[in-house]
Amino acid sequence: MSLNLTQKNAVEFTNGPCLILAGAGSGKTKVIINKIIYLINKCEYKPDNIAAVTFTNKAAYEMRIRLSQCLNISQIKRITISTFHSLGLNIIKEEINELRFNYNFTLLDEKDQMILLKKICKKEIYNSIQALKKLNFMISYWKNKFFTPLQVQLLAKSSEEKDFAYIYKEYNHYLYQANILDFDDLICIPTLLLKNNKKIRTRWQKKISYLLVDEYQDTNNSQYELIKMLTNNNSSFTLVGDEDQSIYSWRGANPQNIFLLRKDFPSLKIITMEHNYRSSGRILKAANILIANNIHFLEKKLFSKLKYGKIIKILIGENEENEAEKIVKKIISQHFKKKVKYQDHAILYRGNYQSRIVEKVLIKENIPYNISEKSSFFSRPEIKDLLSYLRIVINPDDNHAFLRIINVPSRQIGKITLTKLEEWAKKTNKSLFQVCNDVLIKNFLKEKTINKIKKFILKIKKFTKLSYLQPHNVLDYIIDDIEYKIWLSKILKEPDKVKNSINNIYTLSKWFKNMLKGDDFEQPMTLSQIVTRMTIRDIPAKNIKEEQQDQVQLMTLHASKGLEFSSVFIIGMCEGILPNQKSIDNNNIEEERRLTYVGITRAKKQLFFTYCYKRNQYGRILDMLPSRFLFELPQEDLEWEKNIFLNQSIEKIKEIKSKISNFKKKSKKNKIILNKIF
Repeated sequence: MSLNLTQKNAVEFTNGPCLILAGAGSGKTKVIINKIIYLINKCEYKPDNIAAVTFTNKAAYEMRIRLSQCLNISQIKRITISTFHSLGLNIIKEEINELRFNYNFTLLDEKDQMILLKKICKKEIYNSIQALKKLNFMISYWKNKFFTPLQVQLLAKSSEEKDFAYIYKEYNHYLYQANILDFDDLICIPTLLLKNNKKIRTRWQKKISYLLVDEYQDTNNSQYELIKMLTNNNSSFTLVGDEDQSIYSWRGANPQNIFLLRKDFPSLKIITMEHNYRSSGRILKAANILIANNIHFLEKKLFSKLKYGKIIKILIGENEENEAEKIVKKIISQHFKKKVKYQDHAILYRGNYQSRIVEKVLIKENIPYNISEKSSFFSRPEIKDLLSYLRIVINPDDNHAFLRIINVPSRQIGKITLTKLEEWAKKTNKSLFQVCNDVLIKNFLKEKTINKIKKFILKIKKFTKLSYLQPHNVLDYIIDDIEYKIWLSKILKEPDKVKNSINNIYTLSKWFKNMLKGDDFEQPMTLSQIVTRMTIRDIPAKNIKEEQQDQVQLMTLHASKGLEFSSVFIIGMCEGILPNQKSIDNNNIEEERRLTYVGITRAKKQLFFTYCYKRNQYGRILDMLPSRFLFELPQEDLEWEKNIFLNQSIEKIKEIKSKISNFKKKSKKNKIILNKIF
């Protein structure tokens, strides 16, 4: 693989800590692949001692495929290529005795986490979606800062903080009792173990003698600490990131981790990759000028050797429907007149709700489209049901899985019965499965109800036995034994829904068998490994690869990261949408600007921005202002659609420009202060 001079320097620097500031489209994956090959072939690193960490399983799988062009399969299998959560999971599994966990623990996914919190919460929190989301965020925040429930309780001041601290304690206790871990535990537990146990830390630092991390700007506090624990002994690592593409603060990502490196690793080598191979010069100019309004600790400016490219167009609609019609009209024109495929067009938006009207117009014009999944395959009821059966087979103490499946299919075990079982379980400090085997339940349950429960318990024991003898058959056996497909057809009723659910079950069964078997790139997995990997969505990407069809692509700006398209439409460029109102209210515009930057740098040849000046919100017609970001772009490279609204809003636009000017002055001042600190 040919490399430019900067890429070559990035690959060949191996004597110490290295940060690669890789701009959008600059070939960062190419550098990571070449560096792994260089470490093995030129620096004589053993594949077993190299770890490459990514944020998606798809990226990890693609890395293996690309490595196969230069390394043999045996070498690739020995390299650790995984997500952060999978790496943390592996450390926990290998150090299970030291951690004193039960080896058959299961995982709680994000959706089940919310269900559990609702169960524990007081009514005033239970009834407020916003309060629940805030609680969920705070628990994740505390875990990633390594705060124990006791520490949080001591720090709590307001009544809400005290309530949240109490729920945090109850939540952790529930997980411990049920032998369950949540996603944050997969990073926090191994990090604390490595921090507190020098012997284990040294062993893992020897095991991973060279670490590479992709998308480093998306790391949170605990992930950064894990990196430090794995590398601090020899500082042999390469971290690849771009502060301008840090768009996940709501998930705990901290772009300042890039700058903390200079403090924690004074000998840090910083290599800046600025040559973009994707976009036209005009598009990159717009991206550079927009993002220059953010505070930067490390300077970077993308450039391209491609043509300067087409003018950037701004389409203005009277309302959302008119805005969507103008987008679709452009796509039709490009498709039929310029022969641009539908699949080369992407419509990007800030929030999923914005896709509805666009979909309506696409359907009306009979244009094929694909919309990014709003819900994960693993969030579908039939998949969660069957995974819960497998979770119980692995970990009978998993109360959450127990409650999900005890009446799936219906066994006529009522809520009152389940409440009594839960109360008894709490009183006796046992799991629900253990309580069901307790002879004393005859004191508070009728014999008829006990018989129903016993039948269920016997089924689970039968499935557990089969999982040891015939793991390949256990999932299909469960589906047939509980007559799950028949039950689905009764409750779903509509033939299309039944067909989709049964297809999903078939897909799950196929993945399950493939993962048990393994292949050239993936080691065979155990039943326990499969369930935990499926819970963290860590499915080998070859299983979920879909055939690309000629369809217009619709997705959020967040989902577009890492992708590229010939023609990109960024829609809803209004104040209150992009940037969104919450960011405006909190005077926190920088991440919204980074999000817009990510959208711009997805475009290869043609870029459109669209907005409308009247919008329907909850039955009210609102007047909208164009986004401030449109006025931060180089106006000589924009072609605004002629519209009377622009002339009427000139004073408002001046006001926005004035605010931007003041913000720039503050940014420069803050930058000087921050540079002194770092």
